[in-house]
Amino acid sequence: MWKPINNIAYRLYFAYRNRISRRKNRRWAVRVARTTDSEPRPVLYVAWGRIGDVVLATGHIKRMRRWFHPNPVWFLGRSRVRPLVEPHVDAFLPFPEPAANRTGSGVEPAANRTGSGVEPAASLEGIADRSFRCVIADIHTFYGGLFALDAVLAAVRADRRFVYEGYHLGEDLAPERPYPAGFEVVPKFEDGDGGGKDSAPCHLLHHNAHYIRRVLEHCGVETDDGEAWRPELDHVGSGADACRRFGLEPGEFVVWQPLSDNRRKDYPPARWAETIRAFPEMQFVALVEPGRAGEVSRTLPPGVRLIETSLTVVMKLIREARLFVGPDSGLSHIATVMGTPTVCVCPDSHLGYFFPYPESYGFRNLYTVSHPDYLTCRGCFMTCRHEPLTSTVTRGALCLRTLPSRLVIEAIRSAL
Repeated sequence: MWKPINNIAYRLYFAYRNRISRRKNRRWAVRVARTTDSEPRPVLYVAWGRIGDVVLATGHIKRMRRWFHPNPVWFLGRSRVRPLVEPHVDAFLPFPEPAANRTGSGVEPAANRTGSGVEPAASLEGIADRSFRCVIADIHTFYGGLFALDAVLAAVRADRRFVYEGYHLGEDLAPERPYPAGFEVVPKFEDGDGGGKDSAPCHLLHHNAHYIRRVLEHCGVETDDGEAWRPELDHVGSGADACRRFGLEPGEFVVWQPLSDNRRKDYPPARWAETIRAFPEMQFVALVEPGRAGEVSRTLPPGVRLIETSLTVVMKLIREARLFVGPDSGLSHIATVMGTPTVCVCPDSHLGYFFPYPESYGFRNLYTVSHPDYLTCRGCFMTCRHEPLTSTVTRGALCLRTLPSRLVIEAIRSAL
């Protein structure tokens, strides 16, 4: 009953967001130093995705310098993802996010030794003054009709410009495909049945591999066809110093993420409390980003340590943890990729796209927990057939907020 109504509401919402994002794009300013003709022209990788999306892309991002040598690699993305990719690129360019203050959006070299010729304090505006070898927009650049980068991308000069057709959510949820002018659209990966626990080909990792391989073919770059581009965060070193800073013993605590950036994916605090109470002998440490400690502290279970810190420190603490527990979020991806035993509590709505990982990638440390009663309607992307969209937005996904804590407890025991 509710599915058609929710689809209409979803389409209207994204049409509105699309108009707002385009209007705000015109206020973005840019100014970058020009390259001389003798310099190798950069390859520009544009990432609209958030932390988890970029973690899943590290498998190919870390290889781009080798593929496109001697051309430097520039990364244009959200400032929050910088610690994930900075070691793999020659320049990191943060763009202002729609919900963020539009200040300090500079072009910042990842290392001065790279000789990329980019001024540290230059702003985003001057991308239009550059000539790139190619522009690769990641697969999140198009997403459900919300295309927030078209004004910037349309101004970029390059020999080749690529965008992915989109692992979109179906015609009901993504009726518009506003691709930027002049871009070559790589057709999307077709295998799979649209999502679900058993449809690994639909996972984002498969879409990434398909898209980037087609881009490399068009650019004349040869790769090993059998090479698995496994996501990695090997550059995140030991977290022993971070543990000492907070009085933690490496390997003797459980990292817990109580909140994500998407409240529809958050597990109810009461059920988290039930889960944590089942392990009185374990030290749980709640990690939150700066500015969110207040909203978490009100519902924090007794005995849980709360740490508010940066993503760089969070990654080091996760590396030293005995276990990570959290929702379908960027930190769950970080924990999985770093090899920490991970229990991820997921709504059925996204199963097969982000969690669980395809078995072929070999991440045996990941335990995905979802509600068994809603597997038949998985892949809905939260336009629920059982309730109005307003309930999902304000209270969270039905399949998640009704997920029994005993299933999470059983997964934690298995992981331990």
